[in-house]
Amino acid sequence: MIDDEVGDRIEFETDGRTLCIRDALEGEEFPLRFDREPQPKPALPDLFHVPVDRAVSFEAETVSTLVHAVVTVRDANGEFVAQLDDPMDLPRATYYLDINGVTKAIVRAEDVAISATGMLDSAGIELTFDRPTTVTVGARSLHTRPEATITAPGDPTGLAEAVSVLGSSIKEFTPERSWPTLRGYPPRIRVGDELDVPSPLAVPDTGVEVVVRPTYADVYRLSTLAYYLGARVVVGDAPAIRFDTGYVESLPTDGFALEERVEELLRTWFFLDTLARTEGYVKSDRNEYELVGPELSFYPPNLADLSMSERLMEYLEVDPETIAPYAPEWPTEAVLRPVPEAAELLPHLAHVVAPIRVRGSADPTDDAPVALATSPWMNSGGADSDTDGVPSPDESVVPAGTAVLTPDTYENRLTRTTTARGELRVVVLVDSAARAATLRHALSDPEVPGGIASWEVVDDPDADAVAAALSDPTVDITYCGLPIDGGRIVASDGSVSLDGPDEAPALAVFEGVTDSALGVSVVENGGLASILTEATIEPETFRSLIGLLSSGIAIAPSVGLSGVESAARTWIVGDQGIEIASDSNLSKQVSRLVSESPTAHRAERGSVLSLSARIGLEQKQFFDPYRSKDELAGRMWIDGPTLDSSDVLTLLAEDDSVVRLNGRLLLPGDVETEADVEELARRYLSEDSAPPDSAHERCLE
Repeated sequence: MIDDEVGDRIEFETDGRTLCIRDALEGEEFPLRFDREPQPKPALPDLFHVPVDRAVSFEAETVSTLVHAVVTVRDANGEFVAQLDDPMDLPRATYYLDINGVTKAIVRAEDVAISATGMLDSAGIELTFDRPTTVTVGARSLHTRPEATITAPGDPTGLAEAVSVLGSSIKEFTPERSWPTLRGYPPRIRVGDELDVPSPLAVPDTGVEVVVRPTYADVYRLSTLAYYLGARVVVGDAPAIRFDTGYVESLPTDGFALEERVEELLRTWFFLDTLARTEGYVKSDRNEYELVGPELSFYPPNLADLSMSERLMEYLEVDPETIAPYAPEWPTEAVLRPVPEAAELLPHLAHVVAPIRVRGSADPTDDAPVALATSPWMNSGGADSDTDGVPSPDESVVPAGTAVLTPDTYENRLTRTTTARGELRVVVLVDSAARAATLRHALSDPEVPGGIASWEVVDDPDADAVAAALSDPTVDITYCGLPIDGGRIVASDGSVSLDGPDEAPALAVFEGVTDSALGVSVVENGGLASILTEATIEPETFRSLIGLLSSGIAIAPSVGLSGVESAARTWIVGDQGIEIASDSNLSKQVSRLVSESPTAHRAERGSVLSLSARIGLEQKQFFDPYRSKDELAGRMWIDGPTLDSSDVLTLLAEDDSVVRLNGRLLLPGDVETEADVEELARRYLSEDSAPPDSAHERCLE
């Protein structure tokens, strides 16, 4: 698809007995085979219990998946019946076969009995009906990239019209939109001469308007909320939200107070949507519902069928402090300058539902950042921030603990394939044989972290080797411990500039750097992100960082959980939620354990979101009998149970689990037996000092 043309998201093509579903946005194809050649006719998407982009109907008696997919069976009301992990027979009824592969496909079969086979001996599943019937096949694009590009004029009023269209990616505006898979990726925004919205993108008809003053600051502060509500953004004298019921919710006119209120409304309304969806497409039995429900004056699922305005007016009756302790942390909170070029970041920030604050001069120096971001996994407070704790892009040095955002960060991620966990390539550059030996030992003892396929530590490399390692797109992580002089990397026979290459590793890590320009160069050259640390990192911390990144943990959580940030002032260039390794497990669970005895370890727990595992996901926590129900991913830190040493080993064996014991990150292979865990606990208990990592732990409270 041409970037600024909009076509059908889903296309159907037949090839003999195969119906090929093509996801035009993703560039993926998913085949389904039938017992006869399909003769597809257009069908109504409304026949399905969930949104689909397009549907066709035809007669068939069998359907087979030709590639691996997860197939869930639901009844005529969308209620869960079974997941097809084993052969089974289903009695006569109307069924939806929910097929999740490289795209989302749903087969509706009316009034049939079904025999399901093939799960145990092949990649595909075959479903046979007891008679020929009309099947309806619907499909929805995964929509993980922008569908088109909106051109916005270089003025706030025109930009407000462009922001109004961001919600066109959301599949529907019931509470179900709190699921990330139903929100889609908003269209890009590019700043140009005049407003141009490609057809058929349009402002959603939700009955809600967001009023902004004609300033970049107002438009930016309200853009993410407007996207989530699918609201039309209009210019007025004072910020407000207008409902088609006639009610107007006035907002503060002071900029800082406006930011706080908008973030409060976004958090409250998003969270209440996740409660109202509990009896929706995907039934959920949530722990938070039991905790918050008694404090509400309404039964949230009863609001699901109301209009947007009616539902939000009910939500306004809820004190935001009631839900604040149970809502997930925002993985990214952004700080934008009030300048036109920052508008290009708005769709990417809306995609991760990031609150936006505005700071800094509208007339910055040429090399000053346009946008910063913070993460709950890093400590961005202190003297480098404004008095309200929000970092300012006007500081002479980018505030430590923050990330520099550029549109290239997101565009590179959309065009670059992320390496699968277990296949990563790592290159480490150092300037001494002694440090090279130390880092080789750190990476390989007791074993190489499981996400890495190949690695090398290069001692005292020449300029050609340095340039190659920092311009090779097949390298996933280049770790550079070489000296930096005037923005150039010092090699054994000269120095290397990053201004020239047009390719880069996915991630570059630089030691001894406080100027973000070096990291920005990596992203401009095609990389996803950079990490900059002011000081040399100890071998154990180095191993922890590489191990977390290679396992699929996003960048900021990797920096925080590895102990890098507590050891040295640290910066990121790029969105902190980017993962360097892709993994089938979406959100990751973190257990922070403190030993009370050699065999008993008190737990606090949380979970990690990312650009792939976005806010709104649910997950079930391990080893917590008091909270056995699902919870929203992204919460931290929650008191957990006391675990024994065997539980710690079980946690370590889970692919989606991260364990810190007494301030030390444990990677799989670091401990093998309960005795190993107990020995670490004894060492900790014998220390006559404050708990380790105290500064880091405080920033994660």
